[in-house]
Amino acid sequence: MTDSGHTINLLIAALGGEGGGVLTNWLIEAADRSGWQAQSTSLAGVAQRTGATIYYLEFFKRNADAPAPVMSLFPAQGDIDIAVTSEIAEAGRMLSRGFISPDKTTLISSDHRVYGITEKSATTDGTADPVVITELCSRYAQRFIHFDMLEVVQRCGTVISAALLGAIAGAQVLPFTKEVFVEVIAGGKGADANRKAFEECYQAAAGGGAKLVEPAAGFVLPSPTTAIGRVLIPRIAGFPSSCHEVLFHAAQRLVAYQDVHYATDYLTQLEQLLARDEGTDDYYLTRETARWLALWLAYEDIPRVAQLKLRPERESSIRAEVRAGVDQPLQVTEFFHPRVEEVAALLPKSLGERLLASATARRALGYVLGPRKLRTDTILVQLVLRGLASLRRWRRGSFGYAEERAMIDRWFDAVCSQTNTDMARALADCGRMVKGYGATRYRTTSRLMAIIDAVETGIAADAAAVRRLNETAMIGEESAPFDEAIAALG
Repeated sequence: MTDSGHTINLLIAALGGEGGGVLTNWLIEAADRSGWQAQSTSLAGVAQRTGATIYYLEFFKRNADAPAPVMSLFPAQGDIDIAVTSEIAEAGRMLSRGFISPDKTTLISSDHRVYGITEKSATTDGTADPVVITELCSRYAQRFIHFDMLEVVQRCGTVISAALLGAIAGAQVLPFTKEVFVEVIAGGKGADANRKAFEECYQAAAGGGAKLVEPAAGFVLPSPTTAIGRVLIPRIAGFPSSCHEVLFHAAQRLVAYQDVHYATDYLTQLEQLLARDEGTDDYYLTRETARWLALWLAYEDIPRVAQLKLRPERESSIRAEVRAGVDQPLQVTEFFHPRVEEVAALLPKSLGERLLASATARRALGYVLGPRKLRTDTILVQLVLRGLASLRRWRRGSFGYAEERAMIDRWFDAVCSQTNTDMARALADCGRMVKGYGATRYRTTSRLMAIIDAVETGIAADAAAVRRLNETAMIGEESAPFDEAIAALG
Protein backbone atom coordinates (compact mmCIF):
# COMPACT_ATOMS: atom_id res chain seq x y z
CA MET A 1 0.00 0.00 0.00
CA THR A 2 2.69 2.44 1.01
CA ASP A 3 5.00 1.37 -1.83
CA SER A 4 2.77 3.41 -4.12
CA GLY A 5 2.90 6.37 -1.79
CA HIS A 6 -0.49 5.86 -0.19
CA THR A 7 -1.36 6.30 3.46
CA ILE A 8 -3.01 3.73 5.68
CA ASN A 9 -6.29 5.29 6.78
CA LEU A 10 -7.86 4.22 10.07
CA LEU A 11 -11.19 5.34 11.53
CA ILE A 12 -12.23 4.84 15.16
CA ALA A 13 -15.78 5.33 16.47
CA ALA A 14 -16.07 5.19 20.25
CA LEU A 15 -18.49 6.44 22.87
CA GLY A 16 -17.60 8.97 25.53
CA GLY A 17 -15.55 7.56 28.38
CA GLU A 18 -14.36 4.51 26.46
CA GLY A 19 -10.83 5.78 25.93
CA GLY A 20 -10.99 6.58 22.23
CA GLY A 21 -8.47 9.38 22.71
CA VAL A 22 -6.14 7.08 24.64
CA LEU A 23 -6.39 4.47 21.88
CA THR A 24 -5.50 7.13 19.32
CA ASN A 25 -2.43 8.15 21.33
CA TRP A 26 -1.34 4.52 21.64
CA LEU A 27 -1.57 4.07 17.88
CA ILE A 28 0.41 7.25 17.22
CA GLU A 29 3.12 6.10 19.63
CA ALA A 30 3.23 2.65 18.02
CA ALA A 31 3.64 4.29 14.62
CA ASP A 32 6.43 6.53 15.88
CA ARG A 33 8.30 3.58 17.42
CA SER A 34 7.94 1.68 14.14
CA GLY A 35 9.32 4.43 11.91
CA TRP A 36 6.01 5.68 10.61
CA GLN A 37 4.48 9.13 10.56
CA ALA A 38 0.96 9.55 11.91
CA GLN A 39 -1.58 12.32 11.83
CA SER A 40 -4.84 12.27 13.79
CA THR A 41 -7.94 14.35 14.28
CA SER A 42 -11.22 13.85 16.12
CA LEU A 43 -14.71 14.77 14.97
CA ALA A 44 -17.60 15.35 17.34
CA GLY A 45 -20.20 12.64 17.08
CA VAL A 46 -23.98 12.88 17.30
CA ALA A 47 -25.75 13.39 20.60
CA GLN A 48 -28.19 10.50 20.28
CA ARG A 49 -25.25 8.10 20.39
CA THR A 50 -24.56 9.40 23.93
CA GLY A 51 -21.47 11.35 22.97
CA ALA A 52 -19.98 9.24 20.16
CA THR A 53 -16.73 10.60 18.72
CA ILE A 54 -14.90 9.73 15.52
CA TYR A 55 -11.12 9.61 15.55
CA TYR A 56 -9.34 9.60 12.19
CA LEU A 57 -5.70 8.61 11.70
CA GLU A 58 -3.45 8.40 8.66
CA PHE A 59 -0.13 6.52 8.71
CA PHE A 60 2.76 6.97 6.26
CA LYS A 61 6.17 5.26 6.18
CA ARG A 62 8.97 7.69 7.04
CA ASN A 63 11.43 8.38 4.26
CA ALA A 64 14.27 10.81 4.93
CA ASP A 65 14.84 11.30 1.19
CA ALA A 66 11.24 12.22 0.44
CA PRO A 67 9.34 15.41 1.29
CA ALA A 68 6.87 15.29 4.17
CA PRO A 69 3.51 13.99 2.96
CA VAL A 70 0.33 16.05 3.03
CA MET A 71 -2.30 14.06 4.93
CA SER A 72 -6.03 14.62 5.19
CA LEU A 73 -7.73 15.75 8.37
CA PHE A 74 -11.04 14.15 7.45
CA PRO A 75 -12.11 10.62 6.47
CA ALA A 76 -13.44 10.12 2.97
CA GLN A 77 -16.01 7.60 1.83
CA GLY A 78 -14.44 4.66 0.05
CA ASP A 79 -10.96 5.51 1.35
CA ILE A 80 -10.89 3.76 4.75
CA ASP A 81 -8.55 0.82 5.13
CA ILE A 82 -9.36 0.01 8.77
CA ALA A 83 -12.52 0.90 10.72
CA VAL A 84 -12.64 0.22 14.46
CA THR A 85 -15.85 0.61 16.51
CA SER A 86 -16.41 0.08 20.19
CA GLU A 87 -19.99 -1.15 19.79
CA ILE A 88 -21.91 -2.89 17.01
CA ALA A 89 -24.42 -0.09 16.31
CA GLU A 90 -21.47 2.24 15.72
CA ALA A 91 -20.28 -0.24 13.09
CA GLY A 92 -23.70 0.06 11.46
CA ARG A 93 -23.43 3.84 11.53
CA MET A 94 -20.02 3.72 9.83
CA LEU A 95 -21.53 1.40 7.23
CA SER A 96 -24.48 3.74 6.59
CA ARG A 97 -22.11 6.69 6.13
CA GLY A 98 -20.23 4.89 3.39
CA PHE A 99 -16.94 4.40 5.24
CA ILE A 100 -16.97 0.60 4.87
CA SER A 101 -15.90 -0.67 1.44
CA PRO A 102 -16.04 -4.33 0.38
CA ASP A 103 -12.88 -3.94 -1.71
CA LYS A 104 -10.56 -2.58 1.01
CA THR A 105 -11.98 -2.06 4.53
CA THR A 106 -11.22 -4.30 7.48
CA LEU A 107 -13.90 -3.68 10.10
CA ILE A 108 -13.08 -4.50 13.73
CA SER A 109 -15.86 -4.13 16.30
CA SER A 110 -17.07 -5.25 19.67
CA ASP A 111 -20.49 -6.77 19.08
CA HIS A 112 -22.14 -5.79 22.38
CA ARG A 113 -24.81 -3.06 22.48
CA VAL A 114 -24.95 0.30 24.24
CA TYR A 115 -28.39 1.78 23.62
CA GLY A 116 -28.61 5.35 22.37
CA ILE A 117 -31.01 7.94 23.75
CA THR A 118 -33.36 7.66 20.77
CA GLU A 119 -33.53 3.90 21.30
CA LYS A 120 -34.32 4.27 24.99
CA SER A 121 -36.91 7.00 24.53
CA ALA A 122 -38.86 5.37 21.70
CA THR A 123 -42.46 4.59 22.61
CA THR A 124 -42.22 1.21 20.93
CA ASP A 125 -39.13 -0.99 20.59
CA GLY A 126 -36.75 1.48 18.97
CA THR A 127 -33.61 -0.59 19.39
CA ALA A 128 -31.41 -1.38 16.42
CA ASP A 129 -31.23 -5.09 15.65
CA PRO A 130 -27.62 -6.26 16.24
CA VAL A 131 -28.18 -9.40 14.17
CA VAL A 132 -29.15 -7.34 11.11
CA ILE A 133 -26.20 -4.97 11.63
CA THR A 134 -23.80 -7.90 11.96
CA GLU A 135 -25.10 -9.49 8.77
CA LEU A 136 -24.75 -6.21 6.85
CA CYS A 137 -21.23 -5.64 8.14
CA SER A 138 -20.25 -9.17 7.13
CA ARG A 139 -21.61 -8.53 3.66
CA TYR A 140 -20.10 -5.10 2.98
CA ALA A 141 -16.73 -5.20 4.75
CA GLN A 142 -13.81 -6.90 3.04
CA ARG A 143 -12.98 -8.47 6.40
CA PHE A 144 -15.09 -8.30 9.53
CA ILE A 145 -13.67 -9.21 12.95
CA HIS A 146 -16.09 -9.02 15.85
CA PHE A 147 -16.59 -10.46 19.32
CA ASP A 148 -17.75 -9.24 22.72
CA MET A 149 -14.91 -7.04 23.94
CA LEU A 150 -17.02 -5.50 26.72
CA GLU A 151 -17.19 -8.86 28.48
CA VAL A 152 -13.39 -9.10 28.25
CA VAL A 153 -12.67 -5.66 29.72
CA GLN A 154 -15.24 -6.05 32.49
CA ARG A 155 -13.56 -9.27 33.50
CA CYS A 156 -10.10 -7.68 33.30
CA GLY A 157 -11.12 -4.49 35.10
CA THR A 158 -10.21 -1.97 32.40
CA VAL A 159 -11.83 0.00 29.56
CA ILE A 160 -12.48 -1.04 26.00
CA SER A 161 -9.61 0.95 24.46
CA ALA A 162 -7.14 -1.74 25.56
CA ALA A 163 -9.32 -4.45 24.01
CA LEU A 164 -9.58 -2.54 20.73
CA LEU A 165 -5.80 -2.12 20.59
CA GLY A 166 -5.40 -5.86 21.10
CA ALA A 167 -7.89 -6.57 18.30
CA ILE A 168 -6.10 -4.18 15.94
CA ALA A 169 -2.77 -5.83 16.71
CA GLY A 170 -4.20 -9.34 16.40
CA ALA A 171 -5.84 -8.57 13.06
CA GLN A 172 -2.40 -7.55 11.73
CA VAL A 173 -3.84 -4.67 9.74
CA LEU A 174 -1.01 -2.29 10.66
CA PRO A 175 2.67 -2.92 9.85
CA PHE A 176 3.70 -2.79 13.50
CA THR A 177 4.87 -5.76 15.58
CA LYS A 178 3.02 -7.08 18.59
CA GLU A 179 5.98 -6.13 20.78
CA VAL A 180 5.57 -2.48 19.84
CA PHE A 181 1.91 -2.51 20.81
CA VAL A 182 2.76 -4.17 24.12
CA GLU A 183 5.39 -1.52 24.83
CA VAL A 184 2.96 1.39 24.37
CA ILE A 185 0.49 0.03 26.93
CA ALA A 186 3.15 -1.15 29.38
CA GLY A 187 3.19 2.01 31.48
CA GLY A 188 0.61 4.12 33.21
CA LYS A 189 -2.35 3.42 35.42
CA GLY A 190 -3.96 -0.01 35.02
CA ALA A 191 -1.12 -1.40 32.91
CA ASP A 192 -1.60 -4.98 34.14
CA ALA A 193 -5.34 -4.97 33.40
CA ASN A 194 -4.71 -3.34 30.00
CA ARG A 195 -2.13 -5.97 29.10
CA LYS A 196 -4.46 -8.80 30.09
CA ALA A 197 -7.35 -7.42 27.98
CA PHE A 198 -4.93 -6.69 25.11
CA GLU A 199 -3.61 -10.23 25.07
CA GLU A 200 -7.02 -11.88 25.16
CA CYS A 201 -8.37 -9.71 22.35
CA TYR A 202 -5.16 -10.14 20.35
CA GLN A 203 -5.68 -13.91 20.36
CA ALA A 204 -9.38 -13.58 19.51
CA ALA A 205 -8.72 -11.26 16.56
CA ALA A 206 -5.80 -13.38 15.33
CA GLY A 207 -8.26 -16.25 15.18
CA GLY A 208 -10.63 -14.20 13.05
CA GLY A 209 -12.85 -13.09 15.89
CA ALA A 210 -14.89 -16.24 15.55
CA LYS A 211 -17.11 -17.10 18.47
CA LEU A 212 -19.31 -20.04 19.23
CA VAL A 213 -22.85 -19.19 20.22
CA GLU A 214 -24.46 -21.91 22.26
CA PRO A 215 -28.12 -22.44 21.42
CA ALA A 216 -30.34 -21.09 24.13
CA ALA A 217 -31.87 -23.81 26.23
CA GLY A 218 -35.61 -23.79 26.74
CA PHE A 219 -36.93 -22.41 30.03
CA VAL A 220 -37.53 -25.02 32.71
CA LEU A 221 -39.71 -24.08 35.67
CA PRO A 222 -37.55 -24.53 38.78
CA SER A 223 -38.57 -26.53 41.82
CA PRO A 224 -39.76 -24.40 44.74
CA THR A 225 -37.23 -23.83 47.53
CA THR A 226 -39.07 -21.19 49.59
CA ALA A 227 -42.50 -20.83 51.14
CA ILE A 228 -43.47 -18.29 48.48
CA GLY A 229 -42.21 -20.60 45.75
CA ARG A 230 -44.28 -23.46 47.13
CA VAL A 231 -47.36 -21.26 46.79
CA LEU A 232 -46.72 -19.82 43.34
CA ILE A 233 -44.79 -22.39 41.31
CA PRO A 234 -47.48 -25.12 41.44
CA ARG A 235 -49.97 -22.51 40.23
CA ILE A 236 -47.67 -21.53 37.36
CA ALA A 237 -47.13 -25.20 36.51
CA GLY A 238 -50.85 -25.45 35.82
CA PHE A 239 -50.44 -23.17 32.80
CA PRO A 240 -49.11 -24.37 29.41
CA SER A 241 -45.31 -24.67 29.28
CA SER A 242 -45.09 -21.86 26.69
CA CYS A 243 -46.34 -19.47 29.39
CA HIS A 244 -44.06 -20.61 32.23
CA GLU A 245 -41.15 -18.25 31.63
CA VAL A 246 -43.30 -15.11 31.43
CA LEU A 247 -45.36 -16.13 34.47
CA PHE A 248 -42.33 -17.05 36.56
CA HIS A 249 -40.62 -13.70 36.04
CA ALA A 250 -43.93 -11.84 36.38
CA ALA A 251 -44.63 -13.51 39.72
CA GLN A 252 -41.16 -12.58 40.98
CA ARG A 253 -41.71 -8.96 39.98
CA LEU A 254 -45.14 -8.73 41.63
CA VAL A 255 -43.98 -10.31 44.88
CA ALA A 256 -41.13 -7.79 45.07
CA TYR A 257 -43.49 -5.01 44.08
CA GLN A 258 -46.23 -5.83 46.61
CA ASP A 259 -46.53 -9.29 48.17
CA VAL A 260 -47.34 -12.93 47.44
CA HIS A 261 -51.10 -12.26 47.53
CA TYR A 262 -50.70 -9.71 44.75
CA ALA A 263 -48.99 -12.38 42.61
CA THR A 264 -51.62 -15.02 43.36
CA ASP A 265 -54.39 -12.56 42.40
CA TYR A 266 -52.55 -12.03 39.11
CA LEU A 267 -52.46 -15.79 38.42
CA THR A 268 -56.12 -16.15 39.35
CA GLN A 269 -57.01 -13.43 36.86
CA LEU A 270 -55.03 -15.14 34.11
CA GLU A 271 -56.65 -18.49 34.80
CA GLN A 272 -59.92 -16.90 33.70
CA LEU A 273 -58.37 -15.99 30.37
CA LEU A 274 -56.69 -19.38 29.96
CA ALA A 275 -60.10 -21.05 30.16
CA ARG A 276 -61.13 -19.05 27.06
CA ASP A 277 -57.83 -19.44 25.18
CA GLU A 278 -58.02 -21.80 22.19
CA GLY A 279 -54.27 -22.48 22.44
CA THR A 280 -53.28 -21.14 19.02
CA ASP A 281 -49.60 -20.17 18.55
CA ASP A 282 -48.54 -21.75 21.84
CA TYR A 283 -51.21 -19.90 23.82
CA TYR A 284 -50.16 -16.52 22.46
CA LEU A 285 -53.22 -14.79 23.92
CA THR A 286 -52.53 -15.90 27.50
CA ARG A 287 -48.77 -15.43 27.24
CA GLU A 288 -48.84 -11.88 25.86
CA THR A 289 -51.69 -10.75 28.09
CA ALA A 290 -49.71 -12.09 31.05
CA ARG A 291 -46.67 -10.05 29.96
CA TRP A 292 -48.44 -6.70 29.67
CA LEU A 293 -50.68 -7.32 32.69
CA ALA A 294 -47.68 -7.92 34.96
CA LEU A 295 -45.92 -4.79 33.75
CA TRP A 296 -49.05 -2.70 34.28
CA LEU A 297 -49.70 -4.12 37.74
CA ALA A 298 -46.16 -3.09 38.72
CA TYR A 299 -46.75 0.54 37.74
CA GLU A 300 -44.34 3.10 39.14
CA ASP A 301 -45.57 5.23 42.01
CA ILE A 302 -43.68 6.94 44.84
CA PRO A 303 -43.27 3.76 46.96
CA ARG A 304 -41.99 1.87 43.91
CA VAL A 305 -39.46 4.55 43.01
CA ALA A 306 -38.23 4.63 46.61
CA GLN A 307 -38.02 0.82 46.63
CA LEU A 308 -35.91 0.80 43.46
CA LYS A 309 -33.54 3.41 44.88
CA LEU A 310 -32.96 1.20 47.93
CA ARG A 311 -32.08 -2.04 46.15
CA PRO A 312 -28.82 -3.45 47.57
CA GLU A 313 -27.49 -4.27 44.12
CA ARG A 314 -28.00 -0.67 42.99
CA GLU A 315 -24.93 0.62 44.82
CA SER A 316 -22.84 -2.20 43.31
CA SER A 317 -24.13 -1.25 39.87
CA ILE A 318 -23.24 2.43 40.35
CA ARG A 319 -19.81 1.54 41.69
CA ALA A 320 -19.16 -0.71 38.70
CA GLU A 321 -20.29 2.02 36.31
CA VAL A 322 -18.00 4.69 37.77
CA ARG A 323 -15.27 2.13 38.57
CA ALA A 324 -15.21 2.92 42.28
CA GLY A 325 -13.77 0.37 44.69
CA VAL A 326 -15.74 -0.93 47.66
CA ASP A 327 -13.45 1.01 50.00
CA GLN A 328 -13.84 4.31 48.14
CA PRO A 329 -16.40 6.88 49.35
CA LEU A 330 -19.20 7.40 46.85
CA GLN A 331 -21.60 10.35 46.65
CA VAL A 332 -24.83 9.87 44.71
CA THR A 333 -26.95 12.89 43.80
CA GLU A 334 -30.25 12.16 42.07
CA PHE A 335 -32.98 14.22 40.48
CA PHE A 336 -36.53 13.99 41.84
CA HIS A 337 -39.64 15.78 40.61
CA PRO A 338 -42.63 14.86 42.81
CA ARG A 339 -45.95 16.25 41.56
CA VAL A 340 -49.30 16.84 43.21
CA GLU A 341 -50.74 13.90 41.25
CA GLU A 342 -48.21 11.47 42.77
CA VAL A 343 -48.98 12.71 46.29
CA ALA A 344 -52.73 12.37 45.66
CA ALA A 345 -52.14 8.81 44.40
CA LEU A 346 -50.79 7.85 47.85
CA LEU A 347 -53.90 9.00 49.70
CA PRO A 348 -57.13 7.07 50.26
CA LYS A 349 -59.46 7.39 47.27
CA SER A 350 -61.78 10.02 48.75
CA LEU A 351 -58.91 12.21 50.01
CA GLY A 352 -56.99 11.89 46.76
CA GLU A 353 -60.00 12.99 44.73
CA ARG A 354 -60.56 15.97 47.04
CA LEU A 355 -56.92 17.02 46.82
CA LEU A 356 -56.95 17.05 43.03
CA ALA A 357 -60.24 18.93 42.99
CA SER A 358 -58.98 21.65 45.37
CA ALA A 359 -57.08 24.47 43.67
CA THR A 360 -56.01 25.82 47.08
CA ALA A 361 -54.53 22.48 48.20
CA ARG A 362 -52.77 22.00 44.88
CA ARG A 363 -51.27 25.47 45.07
CA ALA A 364 -50.09 24.95 48.65
CA LEU A 365 -48.43 21.63 47.77
CA GLY A 366 -46.83 23.26 44.75
CA TYR A 367 -44.66 25.35 47.08
CA VAL A 368 -43.30 22.17 48.72
CA LEU A 369 -43.02 19.93 45.67
CA GLY A 370 -41.16 20.45 42.42
CA PRO A 371 -37.80 19.48 40.92
CA ARG A 372 -34.92 18.97 43.30
CA LYS A 373 -31.59 17.17 43.65
CA LEU A 374 -31.00 14.96 46.67
CA ARG A 375 -27.98 13.09 47.98
CA THR A 376 -29.35 9.56 48.20
CA ASP A 377 -26.20 8.31 49.90
CA THR A 378 -26.97 10.27 53.09
CA ILE A 379 -28.60 8.71 56.15
CA LEU A 380 -31.49 11.21 56.23
CA VAL A 381 -32.51 10.66 52.60
CA GLN A 382 -32.13 6.89 53.02
CA LEU A 383 -34.53 7.00 55.99
CA VAL A 384 -37.02 9.08 54.00
CA LEU A 385 -36.84 6.61 51.10
CA ARG A 386 -37.37 3.68 53.46
CA GLY A 387 -40.42 5.40 54.88
CA LEU A 388 -41.84 6.03 51.42
CA ALA A 389 -41.12 2.47 50.29
CA SER A 390 -42.98 1.11 53.32
CA LEU A 391 -46.16 2.85 52.12
CA ARG A 392 -46.63 0.02 49.61
CA ARG A 393 -48.43 -1.91 52.37
CA TRP A 394 -51.37 0.47 51.93
CA ARG A 395 -51.09 0.74 48.13
CA ARG A 396 -54.25 -1.25 47.40
CA GLY A 397 -56.29 1.21 49.43
CA SER A 398 -54.89 4.26 47.66
CA PHE A 399 -56.46 6.57 45.13
CA GLY A 400 -53.71 5.83 42.60
CA TYR A 401 -54.28 2.08 42.80
CA ALA A 402 -58.03 2.52 42.37
CA GLU A 403 -57.44 4.55 39.22
CA GLU A 404 -54.94 2.09 37.75
CA ARG A 405 -56.99 -0.96 38.71
CA ALA A 406 -60.10 0.39 37.03
CA MET A 407 -58.21 0.79 33.75
CA ILE A 408 -56.44 -2.56 34.11
CA ASP A 409 -59.70 -4.43 34.70
CA ARG A 410 -61.43 -2.65 31.84
CA TRP A 411 -58.68 -3.64 29.40
CA PHE A 412 -58.48 -7.22 30.73
CA ASP A 413 -62.29 -7.66 30.59
CA ALA A 414 -62.30 -6.36 27.02
CA VAL A 415 -59.75 -9.04 26.07
CA CYS A 416 -61.68 -11.81 27.84
CA SER A 417 -65.06 -10.81 26.42
CA GLN A 418 -64.07 -11.22 22.76
CA THR A 419 -65.44 -14.28 21.03
CA ASN A 420 -63.10 -13.72 18.10
CA THR A 421 -59.57 -14.86 18.98
CA ASP A 422 -57.90 -12.46 16.55
CA MET A 423 -59.78 -9.53 18.08
CA ALA A 424 -58.81 -10.66 21.59
CA ARG A 425 -55.16 -10.86 20.56
CA ALA A 426 -55.29 -7.39 19.00
CA LEU A 427 -56.67 -5.95 22.24
CA ALA A 428 -54.12 -7.86 24.32
CA ASP A 429 -51.31 -6.37 22.22
CA CYS A 430 -52.61 -2.90 23.06
CA GLY A 431 -51.29 -3.47 26.58
CA ARG A 432 -47.79 -2.70 25.32
CA MET A 433 -48.60 1.00 24.95
CA VAL A 434 -48.97 1.55 28.71
CA LYS A 435 -45.63 2.85 29.96
CA GLY A 436 -43.81 5.76 31.51
CA TYR A 437 -45.06 8.11 34.19
CA GLY A 438 -46.54 11.59 34.46
CA ALA A 439 -47.73 13.02 31.15
CA THR A 440 -46.47 9.99 29.19
CA ARG A 441 -48.46 7.58 31.30
CA TYR A 442 -51.60 9.70 31.09
CA ARG A 443 -51.26 9.85 27.30
CA THR A 444 -50.73 6.11 26.84
CA THR A 445 -53.48 4.98 29.21
CA SER A 446 -56.00 7.48 27.84
CA ARG A 447 -55.34 6.27 24.30
CA LEU A 448 -55.83 2.67 25.35
CA MET A 449 -59.14 3.59 26.97
CA ALA A 450 -60.12 5.38 23.74
CA ILE A 451 -59.40 2.20 21.76
CA ILE A 452 -61.60 0.19 24.13
CA ASP A 453 -64.33 2.83 23.73
CA ALA A 454 -64.05 2.41 19.96
CA VAL A 455 -64.41 -1.38 20.28
CA GLU A 456 -67.36 -1.20 22.67
CA THR A 457 -69.23 1.30 20.49
CA GLY A 458 -68.55 -0.71 17.35
CA ILE A 459 -66.36 1.96 15.70
CA ALA A 460 -63.39 -0.42 15.67
CA ALA A 461 -65.22 -3.46 14.42
CA ASP A 462 -62.35 -5.82 13.64
CA ALA A 463 -58.84 -6.75 14.70
CA ALA A 464 -57.25 -4.88 11.78
CA ALA A 465 -58.83 -1.62 12.94
CA VAL A 466 -57.62 -2.17 16.51
CA ARG A 467 -54.09 -2.85 15.31
CA ARG A 468 -54.10 0.33 13.20
CA LEU A 469 -55.19 2.35 16.23
CA ASN A 470 -52.54 0.62 18.35
CA GLU A 471 -49.77 1.55 15.91
CA THR A 472 -51.02 5.12 15.55
CA ALA A 473 -51.24 5.54 19.33
CA MET A 474 -47.57 4.64 19.63
CA ILE A 475 -46.34 7.26 17.17
CA GLY A 476 -45.52 9.99 19.69
CA GLU A 477 -46.78 12.85 21.81
CA GLU A 478 -48.89 14.62 19.19
CA SER A 479 -52.54 13.69 19.64
CA ALA A 480 -53.69 14.69 16.15
CA PRO A 481 -52.71 11.46 14.29
CA PHE A 482 -54.47 9.27 16.85
CA ASP A 483 -57.56 11.50 16.99
CA GLU A 484 -57.72 11.48 13.19
CA ALA A 485 -57.45 7.68 13.14
CA ILE A 486 -60.38 7.41 15.56
CA ALA A 487 -62.42 9.92 13.54
CA ALA A 488 -61.70 8.06 10.30
CA LEU A 489 -63.25 4.89 11.72
CA GLY A 490 -66.35 6.77 12.83
